Amino acid sequence: MNILIVPFHDWRKILLEGFRTRDAHFIEHLNENSADVKVVINRPTTLVEILLKRKPNLIKGKVVYSKANFKLYEVSKNFYVIDFVSNDIFGQVLNGYKWFISQYENPKYINFIKESLNKLGINEDYFLLNQNIFASKLSKSLNPKKSVFDAWDNFAKFNVYSKIKEEIFSAYKEYAKICDFWITNSNDNIRDFSKVYQPKELVLIKNGVDVSRFALDKQSEIPDDMKNIPRPIVGFGGKITHLLDVDLLNETMKQTKNTSFVFVGQVLDKQVFNSILKLDNFYYLGDKHYEVYPNYVKNFDICIVPYVVDEDKKSGANSIKVYEYLATTKKVIGTDSNGLEELKEHLYIIHNAEEFSAEIANHENAKELIDLNTHSWSTKVENLIKLLN
Repeated sequence: MNILIVPFHDWRKILLEGFRTRDAHFIEHLNENSADVKVVINRPTTLVEILLKRKPNLIKGKVVYSKANFKLYEVSKNFYVIDFVSNDIFGQVLNGYKWFISQYENPKYINFIKESLNKLGINEDYFLLNQNIFASKLSKSLNPKKSVFDAWDNFAKFNVYSKIKEEIFSAYKEYAKICDFWITNSNDNIRDFSKVYQPKELVLIKNGVDVSRFALDKQSEIPDDMKNIPRPIVGFGGKITHLLDVDLLNETMKQTKNTSFVFVGQVLDKQVFNSILKLDNFYYLGDKHYEVYPNYVKNFDICIVPYVVDEDKKSGANSIKVYEYLATTKKVIGTDSNGLEELKEHLYIIHNAEEFSAEIANHENAKELIDLNTHSWSTKVENLIKLLN
């Protein structure tokens, strides 16, 4: 089947950091699954953003069609990227996230997309998977055989988008009207989205794990920046956001001074990161490309997910890192929220710092291992294709 994908993340960002996000995993495995045409409709950007974020010359491939600020790249056989580099630098700076919303409904971009589909011979024969909360007007302007919205996480609950809450509410409402069905990654989202937006159909497709990266390759080198860190190492691999229960983490680090707490990943919320006590047993190693990141997880002794449990702080998350942890067969410890509660047979649930410290002290993992086939990204994509058919 021919499929258009509108990822949340910029294609250049995906190439720069590796295929580690839900939208990137879907693209990667959809491309592997079928010999039909796949087209990524890229997030609009500007030359200044490309330069400032270290993303020049990342898109490789042949330009098969171009017009003004728009290009259609053939990246590999039957895999294409439609790219839009705008000259509206000041508009992007002044309007922030609203700029992306406006550019996805830019008539010139929409016309170029339609012209590109016509040149590829699929203008009346494609499915649309939109994973971008900013791009509802784009879905409305296209005419796929079926239109799907991937409502991963609940963006209305993210502090970073507090200034555009009305626009986010409107986007969800629009997707509910125009899409044949939604998919989402958590039961919390099933409950909340069904109640508030009432999409025509809402199907649960949880996050998964790239088995080849985390389970099949048993050989893993110790990263250089981990070699001198005292063991045991308790590790967290992922974005530092409002989901992190800093109070729980700080108290646990105080109680477990003979254990090293190693964090790897992007800092998306500086206030949260700054509130973490920088004790002698805390190590932040920065962000890592997804091709080397599995080596860090494989060299943790215990993996942790100390997430908030308050309903008003959760955002419908279903953490990818948990499945990646579990694929390595390491002991995993986490809080009773954000989808971890549904994996109780595979990991250890704690409720306070005392329980957290006690589980860290005991390295034994007596929990049942996950079924890698059920939880693989390949299986998740197969489930989506069955729904589309």
